[in-house]
Amino acid sequence: MEINLEQYKDKNIHVVGIAGAEGSAIADFLVAKGMKNVTGHDFSADAMEFEKHFNDTHLSLKGEGRAQALEHLRSLPIKINLQPEYLQGVEEADVVFVSQVWFKYPSNAPLKSLYEHGVEFKTITNLYFEFAPCPIISVTGTNGKTTTSNLLKSIFELWEKEDAPGHFYFAGNDRQNVQVLDKLEEMTDRDIFLLETSSTQLVLNSRISPYIGIITNITPNHIDDHGSFENYIKAKESLIMYQGEKDYAVLNFDDVVTAEIAQRHMQNAFLFSSQKELENGCFMKGENAIVRVGDREDIVFQKQDIKIVGEHNLQNALAAAAAAYLFGVKAETIKAGVSAYSGIKHRLRLVYMIDNISYFDDTQSTTPESTIAGINAFSESPVLLVGGDDKGVDYKKLGEAINEKVKAVIIFPGTASALIEKEIDRERVVLDKADNMHSAIAILEKYIAGGVLRSGSFVLISPAASHFYSKFIESSGKNLKEWIREIKI
Repeated sequence: MEINLEQYKDKNIHVVGIAGAEGSAIADFLVAKGMKNVTGHDFSADAMEFEKHFNDTHLSLKGEGRAQALEHLRSLPIKINLQPEYLQGVEEADVVFVSQVWFKYPSNAPLKSLYEHGVEFKTITNLYFEFAPCPIISVTGTNGKTTTSNLLKSIFELWEKEDAPGHFYFAGNDRQNVQVLDKLEEMTDRDIFLLETSSTQLVLNSRISPYIGIITNITPNHIDDHGSFENYIKAKESLIMYQGEKDYAVLNFDDVVTAEIAQRHMQNAFLFSSQKELENGCFMKGENAIVRVGDREDIVFQKQDIKIVGEHNLQNALAAAAAAYLFGVKAETIKAGVSAYSGIKHRLRLVYMIDNISYFDDTQSTTPESTIAGINAFSESPVLLVGGDDKGVDYKKLGEAINEKVKAVIIFPGTASALIEKEIDRERVVLDKADNMHSAIAILEKYIAGGVLRSGSFVLISPAASHFYSKFIESSGKNLKEWIREIKI
């Protein structure tokens, strides 16, 4: 299908954050479609910093491929403004393309003014919804959207290999995923496009909803981005706000907020639950996951098929199974896809075992709820490493979970750390503070020597706050496995 960008022709277009994965894909797409008046902006101080920013945000590309992509971006016939020319001329823009959380940076104050005065703002998500010719399954939620997306990816990759009438495409919102704007023209109405979507991408809504919209759950998060929990809920709910009568909203019956959203979208709602048998929906009955639609009922997987631990991951599997089933994927393909999936990097993954002590990487858990889910995944009380920057959320429930189920906590620096520490009962939980991974390793060695950690114990690295991985792992020059290997027993 040929894509017509007539609506952007002759407009003054600015792409902010052009070194990022989203910004570079947008710029390339616009130029490839013949847009002449495109200006890029990046906050980098110079060409060397621009290259570093590009490399850091294009982790899906390796080695020579990443270098070629950077060279291609630099060769585009557009002006790219770095410091001190950042945002130069943006006041003349007709359309501004922005990346996620653009509004958080003080340097983007001129953009906020333009937005408030009605200048058209767009994201890569808008382009996907506006121009994809095939049905879209879009996944959002406070926790579980990446796991649910990857479960669906596992299912649809098998679907594509079988007797599927079309092809499968996927675009996620983390740095490990490749954007597919350049694939839009090869898509047809027989294909399926899976899109992982964040709340900040949904703020700039195109008033278009997907064929199947999944909201895994909604708990307080990103309050600093949205101003209030109510605004955050509205952003998430906007995913399904414009659905037609033949579309589906796959919603979590076990989550209070999404259950309330279902009441507002009864025409489209299709619920999933790990706790209750549903009249219509996807639910657990004993060890079987069942999809029931009217008089039809199919077992889509069994609990033992799930390779990823925790009740929250059972719910993610139910959400993925429901969406795939509604699209028409066979039950046996869903079961095989769920069974084949072994988890995502940095999400409750066993990273190393030393002297029968297991160390789990859960560093993508940047909310209290996701860390609580990680804690609850273990039968024995783990040692927990937490800390990082606050997103304006409440840590009381995390404190309750720690006090009930965790034997020791190591807290790293950050604006959230004092808030977490305040909720911990020191009479019930051993508490230590680490400045960095080096001092955390020393504390873990102390726990081993003192018997806090022994054979069969678990260590869970699950920050419950933002920026832990970038501050304490990426910047250290070692990956998490290399740090754990340093532990002397």
